[in-house]
Amino acid sequence: MLQKWITSIGLDIGTSTTKLIVSKLLIANQQNQFTLPGCQIIDRRVTYASSIYTTPMLNDVEIDVQRLTVLLEQEYKNAGISLDQVEAGAVIITGETARKQNAESIVHYLAEHAGDFVVATAGADLEGILAAKGSGAIDRSAEINAVIANIDVGGGTANIALCQNGKVIETFTLHVGGRLIRLNSDGFVTYISSYLTEFLKNNSLILREGEKATFEKLSSICQLLAEETVNYVKALNQNSTLLVSPHTRSSIHPETIMVSGGVGAMMEKQKPKTVEEVAIHGDVGPLLAYHFQSIQVSQAAETTRATVIGAGMQNTEVSGSTVYIGSKRLPLKNIPIIEIPVQQEETWNQQLFQERARASCMQASTIFSAEDPPVAIALSHFPYCSYKMLQELAKIISAEFIACFKGAKCLVVLCEQDIAKALGQALAKQRKELEIICLDQIDFTHGDYIDLGLPVAGEAISVSVKTLAFSS
Repeated sequence: MLQKWITSIGLDIGTSTTKLIVSKLLIANQQNQFTLPGCQIIDRRVTYASSIYTTPMLNDVEIDVQRLTVLLEQEYKNAGISLDQVEAGAVIITGETARKQNAESIVHYLAEHAGDFVVATAGADLEGILAAKGSGAIDRSAEINAVIANIDVGGGTANIALCQNGKVIETFTLHVGGRLIRLNSDGFVTYISSYLTEFLKNNSLILREGEKATFEKLSSICQLLAEETVNYVKALNQNSTLLVSPHTRSSIHPETIMVSGGVGAMMEKQKPKTVEEVAIHGDVGPLLAYHFQSIQVSQAAETTRATVIGAGMQNTEVSGSTVYIGSKRLPLKNIPIIEIPVQQEETWNQQLFQERARASCMQASTIFSAEDPPVAIALSHFPYCSYKMLQELAKIISAEFIACFKGAKCLVVLCEQDIAKALGQALAKQRKELEIICLDQIDFTHGDYIDLGLPVAGEAISVSVKTLAFSS
């Protein structure tokens, strides 16, 4: 088994803060004469963690690319690495910054300057999933066989993920964060988010920009924000004016609630007692943290550093005899993989597979940005497949994909088994307007990202599957 250490970086650009982590990932190549190449991350070590910086902004809608670049160049020097030493990484833009005017140009600019990067502009749902992985909530839900809620509270939003059996089963986001109210050192209010207006009015609390806030009023507001969040997470409330997007709360009640993010990190600190102590960071974060702590939710194992530390890669060459490529879009980069089990029952059940496909595609449509192709559908637990079953699979996959990704013109499907050419042909007959790329013998995991290269020998193409890595 061949092993190799690679240098990878994780860069997280959030609403309030930016941080860089340098890691060493040990990649093991298990290739032999009887199998296709297959690599996995078997060890990871964080070798450098930057200071946590305030995200540089030119104004409320534009990130300062020049200052951000200078900051990162200095951090590379502090870490003792150069750009040519970085072989892989992940650039994740989260929170309000993901909606800024130049977010997309920034991630691509950064990604082009070193290594082979996973690049993602994370919407609220994906941010919640990443935070739940980084905080340890997903692993913990598998260990104790319980539903765990992770609330990642940053500057602008609280991203919530409910985890069960090692998987995220529900995500939603509230306008709750430390920087929704900003104060100067004298306690005068310099900013109030418009998202709080209706909520405060409904609770008979009025706070205006320019007024000097009292400790009592700020405490009442933060207490209400914490209670509103936890009550919605517990399914005690079925609706909230603070929801970022419409959401139908399930009846699932988490057994444990943990808090990560910048506000989560402050939960271990003493309660601020004056407006000056509240405004130490220019916002209400410390007071919000205290009120989360006071309603007996736990601090996550990882809080402000609950983030991606980089990405590892596995490479394989796909057999040309089983590939179906009905598209001229290659090469394609950074396609998120969603896994859909074909058969979890003793026999093939068309209705249950359709339910799984619909749920997976609907969740993915809220998580990932509207690229084309938006996702790669990875079919696992693939049994023997008859001609009839193949046709039913193709019909369901194409129908659910089109229903959830209405603007998409390209469908990518990955299979564990040697069936891609036949399935690709069946998919092409179902939807003639869709460009179909169907590959097999791909080793994948839900949440990975895949790059598809140009043909290298006949129909065979090179494939790079990239796995986001978190500190362990």
